[in-house]
Amino acid sequence: MIRAGVGQSSDASTARAAAAAVEQALAQAGTSQADAALVFFSADHGARERELTETIRRASGTDRITGCSAAGVLTSNGESEGGHGLAVMVLSSDQLECRPLLFKPLREHDGDIGAELAAIAAPTEASGSLLALFPDTYNGQPPRLLESLHDERGFIPVVGAGASENGAAQATYQLSSTGVTSNAVAGLYLNGSFQTHIEITQGCQPITEPMVITKAERNLIYEINERPALEVFSGLLKGPLAEDLRRALMVLFVGLPADRLINSVAPGKYLIRNIIGIDPDKGILGVAEEVTQGESLIFAMRDGQRARDDLNQMLQRQVNNLAGRKPACGFYFNCCARGSSLYGIPGIDSAYIKQALGDFPLIGMFGGYELAPLGRANHLFAYTGVLALIEEIGVVE
Repeated sequence: MIRAGVGQSSDASTARAAAAAVEQALAQAGTSQADAALVFFSADHGARERELTETIRRASGTDRITGCSAAGVLTSNGESEGGHGLAVMVLSSDQLECRPLLFKPLREHDGDIGAELAAIAAPTEASGSLLALFPDTYNGQPPRLLESLHDERGFIPVVGAGASENGAAQATYQLSSTGVTSNAVAGLYLNGSFQTHIEITQGCQPITEPMVITKAERNLIYEINERPALEVFSGLLKGPLAEDLRRALMVLFVGLPADRLINSVAPGKYLIRNIIGIDPDKGILGVAEEVTQGESLIFAMRDGQRARDDLNQMLQRQVNNLAGRKPACGFYFNCCARGSSLYGIPGIDSAYIKQALGDFPLIGMFGGYELAPLGRANHLFAYTGVLALIEEIGVVE
């Protein structure tokens, strides 16, 4: 049986917040001691290393702890963005191996860490496995890590998010039993008798039909459908966006194929990437990804109502996956550009999840990017929410 519980606190005192959150989590799990604890916290708590680590260890009864700093935290009880926040999930189970992970330094070592992860997550006889990773957003190159992991291990589902902060610390923190560090990858490897249901929801929705990149070099798009790329982009701008190109670049993005061999930008098959620059004289668009001639492309818009609609559709898929069963626990990794900055009010994602799936132990964070599988490969996402549900095998509610 998987026993899981979550707790959350907005107390400015690190010791009080950690103790209160663990107490709530243990009570929900129905246990006095955890096998492992996952912790997400605002950067101010990360700066108080000793209070954070020792309180979590003492209150939970385990030194198997992991987690990271975040621009916001969430549980099934709600969300906290920008201010003081600390969320804890405790896990206790005789059918679930919970292995906390920490690798450092991260910078320039993404490939090496991917290979180390592959050795840890070697194929076993267990029916389920999942890697949750929380790299330092400021120091890592997640695509290199994911590619190395896949080359060495083959496919294993990876979820997670880039460790983040509210902008004041200018650093992110990764947590382990030995304390708090930066320039690292924290994580949790789960292995045992369970199955995972993973879905993503996009914060950006297509506003064009699929197009084709007809001339490109590295991350520069020269032509789309044999027309200057900037001309195509400018043709989409209406009203205030046509008058303020800087604002347009904040809400309009490109969608590129998740699998370049399939080369599809159909719903659920594309990755959102920022437009990072323009050259008005040459009509070029620069994007945050290497592109190739012949690659499909769509333009997408960041929009709160469209994001709500997509969130509802994603949750309906999860409802269908579960077929009336209740998750043992779950993780939700939300882009820091979603939440109140997208919807205008806080708490939308967690409220929608609870309404659709009921009350179960859910923990999450607002990250610098998101990690999730699409098809049989793991990818870096932007402006998405990643919901991973853990279901016990053979348990029927």
